[in-house]
Amino acid sequence: MSDANTQNTQNAGNAGPVAAAPAQGKQLPEACEHTTRHSITVNGGELDYAATVGTILIDTPKVPKAASIFFTAFDLVNGEGKTDPARPVTFIFNGGPGSSTTFLLMGSIAPKRINVPDAAPVPAAPPYALVDNAHTLLPVSDLVFIDAAGAGFSEILDAAKPELWSVDGDVAGFSAFIRAYLSKHHRWNSPKYVLGESYGTTCGAALAYRLQQDGVALNGLTLISNVLDYTFTSDLIDEFYVGYFPSYASVAKYHGRAASDVKLDEHLKAARAFAAGPLRLALAAGDSLDDETRHKVARRYAELTGLDERYVYDSNLRVSDPRFRKALLHDEDKIVGRYDGRVAGYDLDRMNDEETFVVDDAWLDPAYSSLCNAYLRDELGWDRVPERKGFADFDWNATEPGKGWMWWHRMPGESGWVMTQPNVLPDLAAAIAHQPTMKVLLGNGVYDLCTPFFQTEYDIDHLMLPKPLRRNVAFAYYPAGHMLYSSEASLAKFTTDLTRFYASDVSGLSAIDERPAAVVPSISL
Repeated sequence: MSDANTQNTQNAGNAGPVAAAPAQGKQLPEACEHTTRHSITVNGGELDYAATVGTILIDTPKVPKAASIFFTAFDLVNGEGKTDPARPVTFIFNGGPGSSTTFLLMGSIAPKRINVPDAAPVPAAPPYALVDNAHTLLPVSDLVFIDAAGAGFSEILDAAKPELWSVDGDVAGFSAFIRAYLSKHHRWNSPKYVLGESYGTTCGAALAYRLQQDGVALNGLTLISNVLDYTFTSDLIDEFYVGYFPSYASVAKYHGRAASDVKLDEHLKAARAFAAGPLRLALAAGDSLDDETRHKVARRYAELTGLDERYVYDSNLRVSDPRFRKALLHDEDKIVGRYDGRVAGYDLDRMNDEETFVVDDAWLDPAYSSLCNAYLRDELGWDRVPERKGFADFDWNATEPGKGWMWWHRMPGESGWVMTQPNVLPDLAAAIAHQPTMKVLLGNGVYDLCTPFFQTEYDIDHLMLPKPLRRNVAFAYYPAGHMLYSSEASLAKFTTDLTRFYASDVSGLSAIDERPAAVVPSISL
């Protein structure tokens, strides 16, 4: 490998609607970029690429230069160091809401990736290893990783927080950034893709529709570890327990607590059938459910999840995800991870319903944060950008915006109903209907106890698309958790799936789609 570092610092333009009045107080540094040259060997061939760290200033309707949005871009270059504007460009962001894109940047499809154990404790102290990523998507698409306003190295004026730290403000901010980037880097006529993770799927689905309104058509949208309708994230609703159940079953099987005599696919088939039929009907019956049936449902629930039958019965057939994580390995004094149910660690209070820490998050955060800072500052040169001198705020912030988030979302269409719990399924449906050539890939980790895959299946079944447009959406599944790329085998499959996705048109998505046939309980009238 060669890293012949050549520097190219440039100014970048502003984006977004013209503001009404100048902001008071703190001023943000001017937009700037810093580019270095690198190479990587992928599939036996050497690829030269440019890595650019930089910022673009965006406006809001009320505040000019409201936020300085930080990005890390990777572009293939030829022998003369030039990029190809005909190549696809993919805009990538994590969730939060309002988080930096640390995990996707350091762990997924960039040219380098963090090398830490999968589903096991990470070494407690640095140094952590950064290695060339054999599974980078760079041979297929140029890549732009974006930090949300106020997270990572993105900065925001206090006056702009009410506008940008919200569901719809976040979407508008990403649209403003993408349009500015397309102008600055001459990519308006490139094939365009968006990839969002976790809350980034909430943003990504709404963004696909917003970009259309702002004059940008996407070729494709990839959403991984999905949360598309927050109505069902409350444990006061029956669908919450139905949506989680197959994920409980998969985690139980992984830990040897259920279905030792069948393959995972067969176990999940049984779990889907039970969740969609007997469990949903039993929960819908509420207090009218007779005791004999309640016992039968609890028994089957326990068989599929490894939980104690009496525990399920006493929980009124409603085991929340924190309780499941505490109960599954309770006899070993262990709790399973929220983001990756394969992970198990010791908890400090066995009898508390809530975990004292999120075990997988605790293992991974220090390694990712440390290496991200080192990579951006030292290897890619963010600390060396001349335009940054004189601005003391070099701090990197992982998730500040989520602390003050406004959760209302205005639905698309003429009515413009405002939802207090965001549901972006209408946005996704409208984006597909308005642009029938746009394809969508949904990635799901089967051990994810944060955004369960069965709930995503339910949500997509309620897009209410006309039949010809239902083929626009394909599912892919991975033997991993919320960060489905944390397992190298899953990452390899993810890159393969993306490569096929980018090469296919809508008519070819059926060859990619891995979703099993829908389980529809018998309806007798």
